[in-house]
Amino acid sequence: MTDKSLRVYFTTHHDGRLTGRLLPAWSSFFDAPAPAAYGTSEAEVYAQLETRVRHMMLEDSAALGRFLWEEALQARTLTVEVHPQTVHQKRPVIGKALIPLKLTYVYGKLESGAYRVLVPRFGWSFVLEELSIAREVLQHALATALLGEQPKGLYDFRHEGEEYVQSWDPGGLEQALRSGTDEEPPPAVLTQIGEELTSRALGPRAPSLVYDGDQLDDWRIYALRQPPRSILLVGGPGVGKTSTVLKLARWLAERRREEKSRDFPKIWRTSAERIVAGMVYLGMWQERCLKIIDALSFENHYLYVDRLTSLLAPQPDGSSIGDLLIPAAASEEISLIAECTEAEFERCQRRFPEALRPFRIVRVEEPAASQMPELMRRYQETRRSRVSIHPMGLRQLVGHLEMFQRDTQFPGKAFRFLDWLDQQAERGKATTLYPRDASEAYARYTGLPLQLISDEIPAEQGTLAGQLSQGVIGQEKACAQAAGVLSRFKAGLNDPDKPVGTLLFVGPTGVGKTELSKQLARTLFGHEDRMIRLDMSEYMLPGSAQRLMEVGPGVTSLAERVRQQPMSLVLFDELEKAHPEIFDLLLGILGEGRLTDSLGRLVDFRMTVICMTSNLGVEQSEPVGYGAERAGGDFLRAVRQAFRPELFNRIDHVIPFRRLSEQDVLRIVDLELDKAASRAGLLRRRLRLVVDPEARAWLASNGYDPKLGARPLKRLIEAKVMAPIAVRLAAEASLEGAMLPVVVAGSAAEQQLRPELRTLATVLGAS
Repeated sequence: MTDKSLRVYFTTHHDGRLTGRLLPAWSSFFDAPAPAAYGTSEAEVYAQLETRVRHMMLEDSAALGRFLWEEALQARTLTVEVHPQTVHQKRPVIGKALIPLKLTYVYGKLESGAYRVLVPRFGWSFVLEELSIAREVLQHALATALLGEQPKGLYDFRHEGEEYVQSWDPGGLEQALRSGTDEEPPPAVLTQIGEELTSRALGPRAPSLVYDGDQLDDWRIYALRQPPRSILLVGGPGVGKTSTVLKLARWLAERRREEKSRDFPKIWRTSAERIVAGMVYLGMWQERCLKIIDALSFENHYLYVDRLTSLLAPQPDGSSIGDLLIPAAASEEISLIAECTEAEFERCQRRFPEALRPFRIVRVEEPAASQMPELMRRYQETRRSRVSIHPMGLRQLVGHLEMFQRDTQFPGKAFRFLDWLDQQAERGKATTLYPRDASEAYARYTGLPLQLISDEIPAEQGTLAGQLSQGVIGQEKACAQAAGVLSRFKAGLNDPDKPVGTLLFVGPTGVGKTELSKQLARTLFGHEDRMIRLDMSEYMLPGSAQRLMEVGPGVTSLAERVRQQPMSLVLFDELEKAHPEIFDLLLGILGEGRLTDSLGRLVDFRMTVICMTSNLGVEQSEPVGYGAERAGGDFLRAVRQAFRPELFNRIDHVIPFRRLSEQDVLRIVDLELDKAASRAGLLRRRLRLVVDPEARAWLASNGYDPKLGARPLKRLIEAKVMAPIAVRLAAEASLEGAMLPVVVAGSAAEQQLRPELRTLATVLGAS
């Protein structure tokens, strides 16, 4: 590279960023694409190109030869005018319009006196006797390229921005490459439990870091110290702790490259789970930890262990990984990087203060919401997103994310939404989202109904109550109170540090308490699958509370399910049956919107709706029967007596449910029959369920129990209506398009059935 050098062709984009790629001095049909990079400045592009060139030379030491130039190159931009052509009946037709197009070409003078001309954007190459004919040659080449194209093909030839060529000699590239190959391979234990981030930080697959924050400038001096100081990154989920470590790795890689020195630390990334993976016998994982310490001992490298709480969590034998690694960090034998949230940090200060002493604390702050539209736009640019979002749409999305996803922080939650949005986009099809489109996309992303998240769509409390009462019969007052919680949620007036709503449903069994919870889940989150139901009769014994906090593979505890889906409705059924230690957990959930799992990590409940059901006070209620009322104050008094004041005061609403009237039960019969008639087996055969009014009354009378409410009704319909129909359909596979009557034995409707329908009828009350 003494008499030859590389040439980089730069293209300036509309946002001021640059694309640079190496120009090949010669090429063949089977050549790999030339190394290219994208960045905010020439220096950033050169840094990325150097990494790509190194990788290319490691794979093929001779590959750089086709990019070495001797002649000087210059760039020139000119305007050519072409008549677009098309083909009609296999003949070219020249259009009337004269289209001006800007083209930038690169030229260099050969030893023969001729000129070599390149158009790098399109891969064109010519040798011209005189440079003065370049315009005519390029005009002819452009017209040929457009032959047969649709008019929109001109868009591919638009002028992107300033284009220019620069000579580039990385300086010492070959020497650095040779010295890099002399490095000793890392110890096997490190490659088994993790990967080295610094050597990959400038590689082609390195992640694009859009938001780095300003904290790095303040504490990177810790990494330059000998030995490097251990660092603990403290910040909320999604705030960018991991990105900060990746930024440090990139900065260290740049320093190693610029100063041609190996004295800067490397960063080995691992986790507690990876350290103990495969360690099945007693003492195996401890032995691995000792090997890790030995491999990193006084090597001045970092071990990035991810979450500090996982490091401190006890293993099956009672000891923790931190028991081995943290003393080594305290003696500065090894250097650690770990992460935790602010709440986890406070908990460690109380319970494990010794574990924090080796670390320098660095707090990673959340960016302001006002910064997010610009950060989201930059993120889309780096990811070459196929979805464009209008500036007003970006601001609307930031508002949705800020209001409805409080379990994570910016910028992480915004970037995750953009990743999801790009996955949903049809491949190869670009779309633009305006504010209404952005709200609709966010509604699909979260499952929240558009009417609750969009300010453009009104959602009055009466309308919401009507939606709830469609599936909850006879409890209009309860539905109205529950709808108030939804209205407060839409208005953004709920307490941001507590669950969306905390409701206690009290009343007799079988009057709709659980059904209202399901209907709330459907209205708020789109489907009743978003309801987490816990039967408190299963949590009556001491130690039951621990089951709610368990975590790990295959565990379906409350903590795991809410962590996986923070926007959920949690139903504590028959709350009064729970062990008192469950109430201690509820104090934190209802009061602060959080739960600490068995590993000490916080689970965010601030986007959940908490519903609880209870039969308290029912045993002293009025004589049972249809429509018997009971004053809500009596239920309230029973609840106050049963629960501790600190728990009762955390409940937003105690909602009493009345007993069902005869008309209520008849409406429930209709509701259940409609569900039964819409089952796939009947719809597939076009079979219609026709229920006589006397049959409805019979089902209502026999499906209602004064103590159990309407709960036996579903079983009755299954046993007396659907089971006989299922037997008949199994025996008559060809039955289609018929009417299936349901009548009462001995009724006028049964006697009036035509003979052909009598065999298809379901007769209730028959002996």
